[in-house]
Amino acid sequence: MIFNRSMWKQNGKWISVEKMPFANAYSIEADTRFSDPENMRVRVPVHGTVCKGDVVLISFWMRRPGAGGQPNNAYLFVDAKPESTSYQYNLSAYKEWVQHVRSFVATGDFDSSEACLRINLGEAGPRVQIARLRLVNYGSAYDIGTLPRSTIMYDGRQEDAQWRKEALARIEKIRKGDLAITVVDSGGHPVSDASVHVAMQKHAFGFGNTINSEVIGAAKEDFPVNPKKKIIVTWDEAQKYREVVRRYFDRVTFESELRPHVWKGLKGDSEGARRKRRIFCEESLPWLRSNNINVRGHYVAWAPMDFNPIEKDFVGNPDDHRKWLWEHMNDVLPATSEFVTEWDTINHIIGWGKHRYEDEYGGPEIYAEIMAEARRLAPEATHAINEGKILPDGYKREPYKKMIRFLNEQGEPADIVGFMAHFGLTSLTPPEELLRVYDDFAAIAPRLQLSEFDVDAGDDEQLQADYFRDVLIATFSHPNFEAIVQWGFWEKMHWKPSAALWRSDWSIKPAGQVFVDLVADQWWTDESLTCDDEGRCQTRGFLGEYVITVEHAGKTTSVDACLTRQGENLRIELPLE
Repeated sequence: MIFNRSMWKQNGKWISVEKMPFANAYSIEADTRFSDPENMRVRVPVHGTVCKGDVVLISFWMRRPGAGGQPNNAYLFVDAKPESTSYQYNLSAYKEWVQHVRSFVATGDFDSSEACLRINLGEAGPRVQIARLRLVNYGSAYDIGTLPRSTIMYDGRQEDAQWRKEALARIEKIRKGDLAITVVDSGGHPVSDASVHVAMQKHAFGFGNTINSEVIGAAKEDFPVNPKKKIIVTWDEAQKYREVVRRYFDRVTFESELRPHVWKGLKGDSEGARRKRRIFCEESLPWLRSNNINVRGHYVAWAPMDFNPIEKDFVGNPDDHRKWLWEHMNDVLPATSEFVTEWDTINHIIGWGKHRYEDEYGGPEIYAEIMAEARRLAPEATHAINEGKILPDGYKREPYKKMIRFLNEQGEPADIVGFMAHFGLTSLTPPEELLRVYDDFAAIAPRLQLSEFDVDAGDDEQLQADYFRDVLIATFSHPNFEAIVQWGFWEKMHWKPSAALWRSDWSIKPAGQVFVDLVADQWWTDESLTCDDEGRCQTRGFLGEYVITVEHAGKTTSVDACLTRQGENLRIELPLE
């Protein structure tokens, strides 16, 4: 049954389906794209008896035909009676058919006249199809652990996969350097048996994430804050959010604040605009600077104009669009030059739709002109291009290569080439294939990065963790990659909640544990050494910034050091006094 809202038209009907293990599907369509999940939903009555403690299996297929871009969220609820949900399953709806199989233990007796299965599709729409929906009651004595559960395998997931062994060996070779230390006294004589603590402070390789300005910067008196629709964040939650950013990331991308339409709003005179401007300029940015965290600007230009606030109004009018874009660049780039070190200068440069910049301007030359103007206005910043569907799915690989070559030929190459890397259940590209793609792009673009990385595996947390691990390892092992920037980490603020590394209650998920173990432990150097009779000691550490502390006979001294691929030889003098 479809719930209709008076101002929107929605309908549902049965349709025929070919080449699938079912012949029919229920298709739900609306004339509007919603943001609220409840604005489009299906309600299916549950017939039959279900008692508290019964083991129930649910199975269905779902797809979003004709959809492009990333999968969208859907939410399934099994309601024993009104206001009493026995089971909830949050999932991603993909363009292709995907089967979902889950089981649960009923938390209460089902009301035979009110029990229902409810699927909220407002975020997934405007067209969704569902097939072969089944709810099977196995009774209270059944072992739920024996029931099937849908999952995905990908090539190279095996524990002893050869590609992973080779990648880890490469990491040891290209991400580490030799550190040799000689400790002497003030007379230049070697100090034997001196204790040397080699403490890494920061990776040379970049690990970043996207953040929200209010959560990262607002003062205590501003809380609770409402950074997104229906999302309330408390002061205590914000403290945990900031600690994760401070501890694990050396660069951040503001999710919204530097987008053209949001930047324009920040300059307004309303009370809300003044509040957001104060938080962004006087609290968020100083907090990041004080913690030595770089800022990435997202974004200057967005090529597919149809789907972009402000720019869609210029479709069919490239002259006025150019005037607006140049005015925007002349405003935002100088104004942010003191804190933005890198820009997604052209986002979605391949894009989609009928009104990309190159379509409106009659050719791709406009992209080279944007890069040139952005470099003139922000000469100290790194200027990147960014695109999706290169690593997952892969259908934009060749167009992206063609665009990179074009910019190279125009004398305006991207300083760094970004891959959005939003992976989902149907797009877990095998790691060996990723490495081949990395090689292909490195031949024409020597500096690469993941710019919006996340893994959405629904509620299969182990699958998410395994694939997250393998993408980190493959990418860190490739010599042309400079950074991995994720697109969210906390479930409450993540655009794909199931892709988060920390749950809403701040308990860490398996994928989060993988991230912490690799970046802050296995790929981190913290060693205690002892000098030999010649006052020497050595180790091999991960590239980055260090503090070296020497202690002997009650005397201590510390020096800063930077370990590069070429290695570092340090001579440290231990003072007599």
